[in-house]
Amino acid sequence: MTVKVQKAVVYEKSLSEQDIMLKIAQLFLVISCLLVFRAAGFSESSAFSLLPDYNLQPASLVDVAQLYRYAMISELTTGTLYVYERRNNGRFLLVDTMALSIGKEGYGKSVEGDNKTPVGVYRITSHLTPDQLDDFYGYAAYPVNYPNAWDRLNGRTGYGIWLHAEPMGLKEKNRPLLDSNGCIILSNNDIDKVKQYIDVGYTYIIMTPKVKMVPVSQIKKLRETIYKKLDEWQVAWETLQPQPYLSFYSKDFFNLEKNWSQWVSYKTRIHKLKKFIDISVSEVGIYAYSGERDIMWVEFYQSYRSSNFQSQGWKRQLWKLEQDDEWRIIYEGGG
Repeated sequence: MTVKVQKAVVYEKSLSEQDIMLKIAQLFLVISCLLVFRAAGFSESSAFSLLPDYNLQPASLVDVAQLYRYAMISELTTGTLYVYERRNNGRFLLVDTMALSIGKEGYGKSVEGDNKTPVGVYRITSHLTPDQLDDFYGYAAYPVNYPNAWDRLNGRTGYGIWLHAEPMGLKEKNRPLLDSNGCIILSNNDIDKVKQYIDVGYTYIIMTPKVKMVPVSQIKKLRETIYKKLDEWQVAWETLQPQPYLSFYSKDFFNLEKNWSQWVSYKTRIHKLKKFIDISVSEVGIYAYSGERDIMWVEFYQSYRSSNFQSQGWKRQLWKLEQDDEWRIIYEGGG
């Protein structure tokens, strides 16, 4: 009996040692994962993971033109750049994260010199290389189109908002969260890495205080709604009947040149000169505008042909959900 008890005690001790070794191994794994996530720009409280989540996606990414696979979101409160890839099913997959710095006075830029980073939807317009830059800006810089149309409609001023690196010689991230004059700053290692995700002139970067994640089904429904409105707008334009076409424009419409009544007069006169209009739209991008309620930034490549004129080029619109629950255009411009 004594022998059996001794054997049992030895067996229990052996199990306990195995448990301890297993716990130690698990602890090392958790620590390793945390270190990897922190290096990638995550904080311990982050709700994001590079593992695919097929149920949620960012509210700001409704659709991205099929030619351009990536879109970026700058979460300004946490100092994190998220890179998303558009999949063929319309969903977005998080593929990379990076730590960033923003304006020393925070975010919500409204006037020149306020040292704040803007909140909004912006397009990367160019790429500046080291031979075009002072050493202060590091390996590269990517200017964005601040102030965009929505900024100008709201009287915001300023210029020179870039995505750029830290000074030459500093490869890792060194600057704190609040440290720029309004630009977004990455490490030199990350500015070198981010170029693979950028199509200059086309890639968008959304600047938002906090990334909001919503069900994929919600985004799908919104995307289908906006595409339906675009189709109806296109058909109405081709009918050469001004009233159905103009019903898609809000009475708050302003394109920085014409208000709604001026737009109605202009389009009514133009329609009378046409015998036919043929429109085709492709490469549609749809972004929920950061910091605003029920406003969509919509862009597409438009091919226009009529009895006396033809053109091709990018068109950009702002659609707003109005009080009668109808989406209408409050801004429209080319370029």
